[in-house]
Amino acid sequence: MSGPDWDVSDAAYIAQLQGLLARADTGAGRSRLALYTTTPPASMGDAHADTPQATLELAKPCGSLVGGALVLHVADPAGAMVMSQGMPRWAEWIAADGVLLTRCIVTDMDHGGGIRVIGGTTPEGETSPMLYPGGLVQLGLVALT
Repeated sequence: MSGPDWDVSDAAYIAQLQGLLARADTGAGRSRLALYTTTPPASMGDAHADTPQATLELAKPCGSLVGGALVLHVADPAGAMVMSQGMPRWAEWIAADGVLLTRCIVTDMDHGGGIRVIGGTTPEGETSPMLYPGGLVQLGLVALT
């Protein structure tokens, strides 16, 4: 190994995921995934005023570790109401107390986004489905490994 990069052991990585799950559930509410159709901020430290297209509320506890992967669990498997038309491009995972935890790319099930959703149809040449107001969007896959 060369350079300043860390090579993290499996045990340390699992501990990080356990800590993330515990932090996500901290607070009186539930953690949630907010989906956005806009361009994401350049970095985690950058604030934005975008309105979520849909917000998927997570169960409490919000996830579990399965085979070394963090798997998120939704509160309502039927999905979340879509509030505006567009393709979800990115998402924020927000803790139960409102603190931003992570951001990632959103795609349909056939592409490799950090969050993959079900709902709508993905237009030719796109990676995320077109969602319409009043429809439902479901969490298809979130397995952080």
